[in-house]
Amino acid sequence: MNKVILKGRLTKNVEMSYGRDENHTAFAKWNLAVDDRSWKQDDESCHTDYIPCFSIGRVAEIAEANLCKGKEVLLFGKMQSGKYTSKENKTVYTLQMRVDEIEFCGKKADSPIPSDDFMNIPDYPDEELPFK
Repeated sequence: MNKVILKGRLTKNVEMSYGRDENHTAFAKWNLAVDDRSWKQDDESCHTDYIPCFSIGRVAEIAEANLCKGKEVLLFGKMQSGKYTSKENKTVYTLQMRVDEIEFCGKKADSPIPSDDFMNIPDYPDEELPFK
């Protein structure tokens, strides 16, 4: 089973690109700083892992619109391995998280979305509603 859940903060803003296919599929990537408090002893700072993350399609569009450097998030997805040949003609192996779901953490005020007009729902008198 390949299921990963990570909680951390973005180390930089989301980088976007779009596929050359007819749908111009969105592709987002970013790095997540994840603290490992099990390493902490006495007054020492905890160990931090920096995990490369990416998402595709609608999740990538959501990431671009809502994530920024320093934002705390909870990510659900799976680890994906890959490899490529470097300029020195050496094989380089990679491991990154493919994000399938994003849950936002922290205070609403910390969000990069303006909270005033996020969802502008008009006030209707009760008699105008089609249901009660």
